[in-house]
Parts: sequence; structure tokens; C-alpha cells
Amino acid sequence: MRAKLLWLLLLFCVVRAAQAQTVPISGVVVAKEDNLPMPGVTIRVAGTSSGTQTDVDGKFKIDVAPNARLVASFIGYTTIEVPVTSQTSYKIELVAEAKALQELVVVGYGEQNRRTVTGAISTVSAEQIKNVPSPSPDQLLQGRSPGVQVSAGSGEPGTSVMVRVRGATSINASSEPLYVIDGVPIVSQNLARTSFGQPTNPLADLNPSDIESMEILKDASATAIYGARAANGVILITTKRGKSGKPKISISSYAGTSKAWRDPNELRVDGPTFERLQNEASANNWVDTYGSITAPNPAGATYKPQYANPDAAVNTNWLDPIMQSGALYNIDASISGGNERVKYLVSANTFNQEGIMKPTKFDRKTFRVNLDFSASDAIKFGTSIFYSNSKRNRIQNGNNTTSALANAFFYPSNVPVYNADGTYNRPVWENPIAIVNEMDYMMNTDRIIGNVFGDWEIASGLVFRTNWSIDNNYISENNYSNTNLIAGAAVGGTATNSVVRDFNWINENVLTYQFKLAGDHSFNLLLGNTLQKNVNNATSATGSGFPSNEFKTIASAAVKNSTADQTAWGIASFFGRVNYDFQKKYLFTGNIRYDGSSRFGANNRWGMFPSASVGWAVSEEEFLKDVKAISELKLRASYGVTGNQSGIGNFASLGLWGGQRGGLRGGGGVTPGSGGAAAYGDYPGFNSIQLANPDLKWETTAQFDIGMDLGLFQDKLNVTLDYYNKQTKDMLLEVPVPRSTGYSTLIQNYGEMENKGFELGINASAVQSEDFTWDIAFNISRNKNLVKKLAAPISAFTRDYIRIEEGYPLFSFYVHEQLGVDEQNGNIIWNTGSDEVFNVNTDRFILDKSAWPDFQGGLTNTFKYKAFDLMAFFQYSYGNYVFNYNRFFFEHGGERTTGYSSQQLDRWQNPGDKTDIPRMSHSNYDTNFRPSRHVEDASYLRLKNVNLGFTVPKSFSSKIGISSARIYVASQNLLTFTKYTGLDPEVSVSPSETVQGVDQGVMPQPRVFMGGINLTF
Repeated sequence: MRAKLLWLLLLFCVVRAAQAQTVPISGVVVAKEDNLPMPGVTIRVAGTSSGTQTDVDGKFKIDVAPNARLVASFIGYTTIEVPVTSQTSYKIELVAEAKALQELVVVGYGEQNRRTVTGAISTVSAEQIKNVPSPSPDQLLQGRSPGVQVSAGSGEPGTSVMVRVRGATSINASSEPLYVIDGVPIVSQNLARTSFGQPTNPLADLNPSDIESMEILKDASATAIYGARAANGVILITTKRGKSGKPKISISSYAGTSKAWRDPNELRVDGPTFERLQNEASANNWVDTYGSITAPNPAGATYKPQYANPDAAVNTNWLDPIMQSGALYNIDASISGGNERVKYLVSANTFNQEGIMKPTKFDRKTFRVNLDFSASDAIKFGTSIFYSNSKRNRIQNGNNTTSALANAFFYPSNVPVYNADGTYNRPVWENPIAIVNEMDYMMNTDRIIGNVFGDWEIASGLVFRTNWSIDNNYISENNYSNTNLIAGAAVGGTATNSVVRDFNWINENVLTYQFKLAGDHSFNLLLGNTLQKNVNNATSATGSGFPSNEFKTIASAAVKNSTADQTAWGIASFFGRVNYDFQKKYLFTGNIRYDGSSRFGANNRWGMFPSASVGWAVSEEEFLKDVKAISELKLRASYGVTGNQSGIGNFASLGLWGGQRGGLRGGGGVTPGSGGAAAYGDYPGFNSIQLANPDLKWETTAQFDIGMDLGLFQDKLNVTLDYYNKQTKDMLLEVPVPRSTGYSTLIQNYGEMENKGFELGINASAVQSEDFTWDIAFNISRNKNLVKKLAAPISAFTRDYIRIEEGYPLFSFYVHEQLGVDEQNGNIIWNTGSDEVFNVNTDRFILDKSAWPDFQGGLTNTFKYKAFDLMAFFQYSYGNYVFNYNRFFFEHGGERTTGYSSQQLDRWQNPGDKTDIPRMSHSNYDTNFRPSRHVEDASYLRLKNVNLGFTVPKSFSSKIGISSARIYVASQNLLTFTKYTGLDPEVSVSPSETVQGVDQGVMPQPRVFMGGINLTF
């Protein structure tokens, strides 16, 4: 009995001693990204089973021994250990796994650890693009990713943006990348039937604030999994999704104003100056007619000035009345949260931006629901549903006689806006004031993008996913030209109404298997198939002869016409991928995709697109383990083939016939091959409008890439370097055919193009301290484009100013080369080629200048000091040229009656003058001349975005129920440094596969000033 008591006493002492060595501690767990409390986080003592979970406020209490370590874990977040010290309260910050050191990167049909990726992929995160006033996500890519060229077609809100990933690969097809949102390949081409000089941008229907990240897949290894649609690169857009935890409510808003960064009035002369220039031109032209400049006037001859008193001339400002300070505002609201079973995110947005020209306006409203549901450990479901409504109020923008900006330059300043009777004065084409006051156009777009997916984990590492998606666009356009406009005056008003429904559905089924062998060999296998179909229905009606301008619907028209059409295309695909690594040192990726498209001929409907890439993680080798400065060194190489089917007609390979009802009896038929239909009288008729080409097949691009990823000083400095070589062949091209066939061209596989270049990206954490941080992101890239094979030279723009020819890049300028101006007589000195006589028809050359930049990129500096933060983003382009088509019309030496550009003031006037603007004389300004002086260096450096913010201290915001609050002021296009004399060195008329770098009457990009606030509850 005594022995038992002694053992119990000893056990009691041991327990009390153990208890004496534990201490109670408490703390809170928050998400590092937003500092919000995280309930349900498991907190345990390392090496034991002892633990607890955080409550609804993210708080916990636990007893631990001295020198123990706490382990905090939660699904979707990186597990961390916290050493226990003498303190009794702890704040633990968890980092979401997808963001932890950016270890995971989104690739085609899945995610992959960034350190094992062997393809060339760039990432643009939500943090980089937040609080940037942009209608569309593609414009947010500008200057932020090496190898990606982004140019705004104009400053009109909601209009086109040209995106080229590693150059252009096509001429008659499309060079736009494929956009995939949450696994849904979306429609990205313009669907509007009214162009107004610039195509609309369907990506502007999206809400940039919904975006979590954008991955740009650039080389064949990364893109080949998308096969026939990947020759121009792939942009994967991932939207934000809910995370486990208590509901998080976010509200963000900004508002501001915009105007042209350069005053358009600086580019033209006033009324008195116009009349003086006209007088000078008249005098010089009279001298040219009756004698040389130095010879005396013929006896008795007198010169009569065109304007006797220029100082008394009318001085009309045509530009200010059509320009405006455009307002903009944006409101975003979202709620997200969930638990281990259900996660949700619901967001809504309203965005409104007025253009800097009347009456342009873009108004968008969006709604999104993202939902993830785990039915069990093995079965998961999810959905993403997005709806947007966009309204665009537009006017003609660019190279057209009904363009308000172009005509404001065309119109001389010495004429009034109105006639004596109050009607619009029209000495040259349409009155620009009438255009902005009387034009009545509205485009309305309703769009739904949605998908539903299910995941079934059949066995450990073996997962099957099925995904059903739609992209449905419904577009209506209403355009009315009243009797105050030239277009409507002669016919009693004219109206056009069109309705387009574009429906795109996709089904994808993917099986993945991830496993290891012998501990060192890791495999990730993927097999899948895709079915996709697109159906486009369009109906258009026109009417003329309205009772008054108050009646605008076609039902009120005296004369009505209508037309309708339907077109469709489909694609079926099978694909597979193998990812392998050995000890994360030696890496391999193989892709193959087999696509069949309805667009191609019966003999070549299917195409195969393979790729392979290898990588060597040198930093994982033993001989580099001791080099502490190198945290990552990976070498990559890839080769593969991708295809292109975008941009051609859905029935390009088929022989087509057209038909319509005839007109008046005896009306002529239509010439075969012209695209019309033969008819006689009131009887219907039909005829052949397109030759068949059963051999038509994919345009293919083979690409080689070699790259390096380098991380230094624990990844405080990261460098990515790539060189690529892209060879495109079997281009989808309109090739001339003998006239004896009855046709002029036929879509064939003919032509070759090359793109070669390099890319460099640098990210650095220059300073990291408790109160101050400084992060730098820099990128630079160069692409050299070359047309290697072509059936015949192609004239790509009005007056043959842009020419596509073998041995030259796309967007080359075809001009009469001006070598200077003779200092003695003021006449142009031309390059006359092999002889000394200038011939306007034969002495024309392609310049060694094009719209392609020699290099382009961006630089971002981000500073944080305590509660303040500052971001300054510079975007630049060097070596790109723009044909200033405005100058072609406004430097006219009296040849025209249009206004003069301010460059005319630098003209030659006296012997010895040094200038490139010749003497005012018809002989120097012949309308057949295409002088090279109008091709200008449009290199620029632009302070694209600057943002200064202040985060309200949590000690204050928490008192009013706000988890975090930030207020800021920002500007877009604040400063632009360029030698270009036009309104904007970036914009272009009708940007397309063949036309870029032409400026004429295009609305420039605005300079924006704004302020905003971000709140989280």
C-alpha cells in the first residue's frame, strides 16, 4: 500500500512539473492580403496532437511549453510555423497558396508550380492593375509584359485595342491572341455592323476589377495545348473567387475628368493666318505660271491678292465646340466568403466614361457570381456566371469625310459655322459642328459568359473534369441621320437598325493523373477533348423619307429595305500533355492537339499541333547549393507548331452562290465574282460568288524559344530572358487568280512571314524595411517582322501609303522619298533613283521605317512608406513611325481650300532658309505626291499611370466597422514625351492586320485625373 502511494505521489509531481512548464498564449490569425480575421484555422503545437481552432473573429487560445512552435494551417493557404517566445499574444498572417511567392501559375487546363514551368509565360496580377481607369482588360496589359505590344486604336472609350504577342503572323486572317476567361474561350472580334472608322472592343464588356490575374502564354510549349487557335498567343484571364472565412465586403469607387493631353488648336492656323498663306500661295503660283521666282513680272501683269484684308478675316475655332472635358466614374462592390464546403463571390460594377469628343460615351454595368461547392472529398462543382450591359454613343472617328475631328481640321478658319439663314455652313464636306450636334447613334450590347464544371477525383491523383460554357452576345445598333446632315438632307432623313446575336457554346472534358515514381520522378498526365460551335445571326433594316426629325424608327420611313443572314462554324479537338520532372531538376513538357474545323476544305479539315520543351533547374544541383546569392537558375528551351483559323470567312473553302430579288425589269445582272446576284426584272436570280478550295488548311506557325529564369538574393531580384524565332507558313491569303476564271482572288494557303526577337523582364525588391519598401518592375522587348513570301505586293491603305511586299515588314510606308528642300529656290529635293529626273509614277520607295517599334516596354516603381503608397508606371515605345495623314491634307500650298497645319508656318520663304517644308507652290504640293516627310518618328515615353494613396490606420477604421480603408488620387497619361507632331503617337485609323501607324482625324487618348476610395468590411 505504501509503495502505491509513493508511485501516485511521484506521478502527481511529474504532472505538476509538466504543467508548470506550459504557459497560456492567445492570438489572432488574419489573411495577409487584406488583414481580415480567419475563422476555422487549425492551431497546433508542433510535434504533438494538441491544438485548437480560431473562432469567428480569427482568435485563439492555447497552452504551450516554452520554446515550442505553433503550426497554423488552413485549406488554400500556406502552412506556417511560429516560434513561441516570451510574448503572450501573437498575430499570425497566412498567405494564400496561389499567391505565396507566386509559386503557382495558371497554364492551359490547370495550374503548375512556377519553378517547374518550361514555357514562356508572363503574369499580370490584380495588384498591378487595380485603380487604373480602363474600360477593358486588354488595355491594362500595355507595357506590363515583355513581348506583348498593346496599342490603343483611339481615345474613344470602349473602342478597339491592338494586341500582338510576339509580332503579327497573318495578313488576311487575324493576328489577335486567343482570350480564355476562367476556362472559356471567348469571342473577342468586333461584332458591330457600323464601324465609324474604329471597330468596337468586345473585351470592354468585361469588368477589369473582377480579374485576379492574367497569364500571357507566348511560346509554343505554353500555347500548343490550344492548337489551331494559338499561333498568336493565348491570354488566360482568371477572375476572383471566394475563400473560406467570414463574409468579406469590398466597395471601391473612383471619379474623375479627362481631356486631350495636347491642345488640338496647336496643330492648325487661325483665320487671318490662313488668308495670308493663301495669298502667298496665289502669288507664288502666279509667278510659277508667268516666270521664274527671280525673273521680273511680265510687263503690264499685275497680281491680285485673293484676300485684300486678312487682318479682318473671320476667325472660327472649329475644334473647341466639338471637344469636351469628359467625366468618368466607377463603382465596384463585391461580397465573398464561405467555408470548406461552399465558397462564393458576388460582384457588381457600373462604369461610365465620356469621351473627349462630343457626344461619345461608354456606359457599362456588370454582375458576376462565382461559386465553388464540395459535395464530398471526391466530388466538386462550380460555376461562373457573368452578365454585362454596355451602351456606346459614337460618331465617325478617323479617315472619313463625316469625321468631326478630321473635318474640324479640314475646315478653314476664315469661314463661319452658320449661314445667314441659320443653317450649317458646308464649304468642305460635312460641317463638324453638325456632326456632333445632329448625329444620333446608339449601340447596346447584352452579354452573358457562363460555365458550369464538375470535378470527380476517381482515385488519388486521378481527376476527371467536365465543363460546359457559353458566350452569348446580343447587339443592337440604331443610327439616324436627320435632315440637318448631308446624309439625311437629300432623302428626308435616313435610319439604319441592325441586330446581331452571336452564340458560342463549348464543352470540354479533361482527365488528369498526377503521381510519383520512386519518390523522385513526378508525372502529370492530361487527356481531353473539346467541342465548340458558334452561330451568328444578323438582321439589318434601313429606311429613308421620314415625316420629320422627331420620327426616327424605321416604321415611320416611306422607303424601307431589310436584309438578314446567318453563319456558323464549329471545331472539334483532342489534346494531351505530359509534364515530367526528376527531383525538380530536369523538366520536360510535351503537348499535342488534333483539331478539326468546319472552316477548312474537305481535304485538309484536320490538323495536328505538337510541341515539346525541356528545362534544367541548375540551382537545384549540388554544385550551386552553396551559392547563397542564387535562389533560382533555370534554363528553358521549346519548339512547337500552332495554328490559326481566325479572321477568315466561315465558308472560305466552299464554292458559294448568292441570290436576291431583281429590281426594275431590264436591270443589269452582276458580274461573276463580284459578290452580287444576277436578277432580271422582279424575278429572283442567283450566281456564283466564290470559287471552292477543298485544299484550304490551317495557317501554321513554328516557334523556337530559349530562355532563362534567374532569382538572386532570396528572389529579391528576378530576371527572365527569352529569345524566340517564329516562322509562319501556309498563310491564309487572298491570292490573285486569272481573270479568265471570272474572279479576281481566291483564299489560298500562300505566303510566309517571320518574327524574331528577345524579351527581358526584371523584378526587384530594392528596399524592404519595416516602414519603407521600394519595388521595381522593368521589361523591354524587340520584335523584328519580315514578310518572306507573297504572291504579289498588297496595297493596304488609301493612296497606297502602306504597302506589303516581300523582303519588308508589315506596316511599311510606300512614299516618294524627300531628301530635303533646296535652300535657294525652296523646291523639294526628291530621291530620283537611278537617274536625275523625278518621275511621280516610278520614283517611289518603301522606307526603312515602319510602324513596328525597335523596342518597347514599361517601368513600374512602387513605394510604400508607413501608411502611404505611390505607384508610377512608365510605358514606352522607341523606333516606331506614324504616317501623319493630317499633314498630307493640311500642308497644301494653296492646292486645296482646306485649313493649314501649323507646320506650314515653317515653310521655305527666302533663299538660305533651312526647312523640310517647301515653298508655297502647286509644283511642290501636287496631290499625286506622297512625300516621306509626313512619316514621322513617333517614339514616346509616357507616364501612363501614377497613383498616390493613404491607408487609414486600422485603429481608426475599426472603430467604425471598417476592416481597411484606402483613399487615393491618380492620373492616366499624365505626361507624354515625343517628337511626333500629331495629337497622339499611338493611335491609328482603322487598325487591322495590315494597317497600323496611320493618323488622320483619330480621337487621341485622354489625360485623366481622378480620386477614389477602397473600403473593406
